[in-house]
Amino acid sequence: MFRLSLICVLVGQAICFTHINNIPVMRMRCANVVNNVCKMELNDLDTNTFNDIDVDKSGTIDVVELNNYYGKNNYMELADINNDKKIDYPEFERLVNINKFGKKNGGNLFVRNAINWGLLKKDSILADGEASILVGNKGFDPLNCATDIGTLKKYREAEIKHGRLAMLASVGWPLSEIYHPYLSKLSNKMNLLSFNGKAPSLLNGGLDKINPVFFMAIIVFTATFESVALNNEHTNNTIPGDLSFDPLKLYVDKDPKTKRDLELKELNNGRIAMLAITYYAISEVVNNIPVIKETPFLFKSFL
Repeated sequence: MFRLSLICVLVGQAICFTHINNIPVMRMRCANVVNNVCKMELNDLDTNTFNDIDVDKSGTIDVVELNNYYGKNNYMELADINNDKKIDYPEFERLVNINKFGKKNGGNLFVRNAINWGLLKKDSILADGEASILVGNKGFDPLNCATDIGTLKKYREAEIKHGRLAMLASVGWPLSEIYHPYLSKLSNKMNLLSFNGKAPSLLNGGLDKINPVFFMAIIVFTATFESVALNNEHTNNTIPGDLSFDPLKLYVDKDPKTKRDLELKELNNGRIAMLAITYYAISEVVNNIPVIKETPFLFKSFL
């Protein structure tokens, strides 16, 4: 029952992280009215309209496009936090949240709660401003590690890398316990699992059975990608985790809203995967049984 509850909590958190700022709010008007403008109903200001407003498909909205769509308004003043006279999608998303939830902390409910709970300082760069619109900002920085935008993006890039590895590991770990015994017999190779079927790891042991060539290949592969990341300057235009590797065009040709959604999904899935792989490791040490037997309802179709 505990394990089932834990999984339900993780799934619930994933849904909450993704959708809390999209809570419907009934007919709320702009709080800051300037020269009798900006009296817009909530339905008139929505993230789904970004692509319609961006007529020239430049990925940003200028004053002309904004006025053509909404009429005379003060949205540019509210949304343009980097003062470039344009509104990109993250800024537009912040504007929509301000319209829904008020101007405080850029309408980010996660940040407000984090400040109230002492998980974020009021003067943190995550509280509002350019750094606050980084995708996936939940306002969690109790140690105040995010001191500037460059440092924040380096931490975010590290988080994305760990999340990507965790997503691979969270799939590879149970698959190795399911299929490795059959593959080792088929190839007439040594079974690398423990006597009771646990995958080799630092906590489980068994890493000494693996050919050192495999570890060398991993080091070379990792160093290659790291060399690309080290050459990237973490500026305002840098997208953390972007290695310019998209052969299937799953990201590069998409509109700004779709790109933002994909970035958030990758980040949230990576965060859950890091929790999952931690659970795998600790569970197998504590219970001394493979994770596929610990949670058979997840893997019974493969067994």
